[in-house]
Amino acid sequence: MQAAFSYKVGDYRILLEPGLRSEVLTLDTVYPVPYAPDWCAGLSNVRGDLCPVIDMHGVLFKQPRPKKQYLLWLQHEAFAPVVVSCDELPKQITVPDTATQSGRIPGMPGWIQTVWSQNHALLLAADHGRLFRLLSKTKPSGSTATVRGK
Repeated sequence: MQAAFSYKVGDYRILLEPGLRSEVLTLDTVYPVPYAPDWCAGLSNVRGDLCPVIDMHGVLFKQPRPKKQYLLWLQHEAFAPVVVSCDELPKQITVPDTATQSGRIPGMPGWIQTVWSQNHALLLAADHGRLFRLLSKTKPSGSTATVRGK
C-alpha cells in the first residue's frame, strides 16, 4: 500500500496521480463565461492567470456543482493549469493493493483507470491528462448570455 492525495466529489474520492502538481485555492470567485462548454463553471484568477474551472459534479454526475465548493488548482505537464471544483479539502489516503480493485464499473468514464471501494465511498484512480484532453475537445454549450436591466 502507498499514500496518495485525493479530492472528494460526491461519493467519489479521486486520486491525484504522481507528477500532477496541485494547490488548494483560498479564493472562491468563479467568473461565468457565456458560451462555455457545459463542464466549465467559469474562470478563476490565480496569481494573475485566468484558469478554466472544471465543474466535476457536471463532469461525473451531469448535475450543477453545489454552492459550497472548494477549488483545487492542477498543473499537468502536458496542459495549461486548470482549477477543479471539489467537495472538501484534499487529504492523504492509503491506496489499496491492486488485488482489491473493484474493476471497471459500467458507466464510469474512460479517464477513470481503476476503482476501489473504501470506507463507504468509491476511490477512483484518474488519468487527469486524458480528462483534460477530452474536455478540450468539447464544443461550447450554445447558451446565450442574458443581460438584465436594473
